[in-house]
Amino acid sequence: MDNPRESFSALEENRVSSMDKSVGELASLVGGVVVGDPSVRITGLNGIQQAQRGELTFVGNRRYLPYLGTTAASAVLVAPDAGATGRTLIEVKNPYLAFVRVLQEYAANTPIPHPTGIHETVVVGRNVSLGQNVALDAHVRIADNCVVGDNVVLYAGVYVGDSSCIGNDTVIYPNVSIRERIWIGARCIIHAGVVIGSDGFGFAPVNGTWFKVPQVGTIRIGDDVEIGANTAIDRATFGTTIIGSGTKIDNLVQIGHNVEIGEHCVISGMTGVAGSTRIGCHVTIAAQVGIADHVEIGDNVTIAGRSGVTRAIASGQIVSGFPAIDHETDKRVVAGLRRLPELPRRVRELERRIQKLEEELHGKAANHRD
Repeated sequence: MDNPRESFSALEENRVSSMDKSVGELASLVGGVVVGDPSVRITGLNGIQQAQRGELTFVGNRRYLPYLGTTAASAVLVAPDAGATGRTLIEVKNPYLAFVRVLQEYAANTPIPHPTGIHETVVVGRNVSLGQNVALDAHVRIADNCVVGDNVVLYAGVYVGDSSCIGNDTVIYPNVSIRERIWIGARCIIHAGVVIGSDGFGFAPVNGTWFKVPQVGTIRIGDDVEIGANTAIDRATFGTTIIGSGTKIDNLVQIGHNVEIGEHCVISGMTGVAGSTRIGCHVTIAAQVGIADHVEIGDNVTIAGRSGVTRAIASGQIVSGFPAIDHETDKRVVAGLRRLPELPRRVRELERRIQKLEEELHGKAANHRD
């Protein structure tokens, strides 16, 4: 058997060689200006602290500017005001977006090797419609009455429940469970371990016990949605849980029953959204946010990490803290809390000063009477 390390190194060399462009070519790709040698060859991409010779990196935040003097990268994407460094630079208005554009070009040359064809262990139910060029990996199970669109890829162990529909060009990674009567749009990406359509958390107290409320609704996921690993999206009690087109959901997110999320939202990891909450479009939710049930959140809202949302948030607001309030107000609250440890000392000092003043005043008053 070959040495695993040697085999991995060979794979890495093959991967890196899939990109070989000059700095000048990359500058043309991103609309940048070369400062230095445009003929330098770039064969890979990396972070500014990890980059090696032959790799391109970027400075997306000014606090990383000091690394321009120490990085081993052959070229760096920078803003026009980065300053001279003696190394080859590509000056662009937005280095991060330019790096993403190069990364897209790089990814196009290093495609993920999706499975092809239909594996012999696949089990397909009755009255199932499979589109053209569908790829079904080992141990995929598609229940009765499902519709699977063109160019759909289902990795190993995916389960698709009865009467569910998956749109064209959607990719679903291993061990995803999609329950019955779920609608998933086109060009979605669903990562490993996701559960879509499990029962909503509905229980009613009856004589000291919990009575399960039937969860008979469904879920509708729009086009171009991406769902991170091990996220769970609950079916509606009745009606529909909705994820709008273009929304991106991180790993380990919980979406409760009857939640409605608008288009082009971003929800970071370990966020929990309780049932019947309505979230507008273009909302940004940072990591570990908790949102109470039946809350209304408007369009273009930003919710900072680890916030607790317990009330409605109007469109366009930026909130943070627990309970979540206006971000600028919350920053003043936090600044005040950090001064609390010195408050007892200051109070004692003020008490001593007040006592001294009172003693002086009482003394003057007594002398005046005499």
